[in-house]
Amino acid sequence: MSLLGGNDLKEQQKINELELKINREKQKLDKKLTRQKILLGAFLIETLEKNEVEKLREYVANNLDDFLTRESDRELMSDVIEKLKKISNKNNEIDYNGDKHTDDDTLVANIADTGLPVDEDNMFVED
Repeated sequence: MSLLGGNDLKEQQKINELELKINREKQKLDKKLTRQKILLGAFLIETLEKNEVEKLREYVANNLDDFLTRESDRELMSDVIEKLKKISNKNNEIDYNGDKHTDDDTLVANIADTGLPVDEDNMFVED
């Protein structure tokens, strides 16, 4: 037994145990943050698909590319951005006066969604 450094091994073991504990807690936190991001992403995707927030599709389509910093991320998301731009343009068509109007397909879909009876010209009819 040495007079100097006799407890060094015990102290090193204690340090190692604390480092392991810190690493486990970091992993738990990382998993929690990843799960939160996944859930938020799923919520945002559903909101975009259902078009529940006015102008959200347009905002995401116009700003997502600038948010992404890696070229590989831009390539990964390019199809999503293009789809959002197409949908936004289709749903937000503007005539030459600057007034918004809805295209015929959207109107027909909206009429069909009401569940009310319509004739072959998609005009409402009485039961």
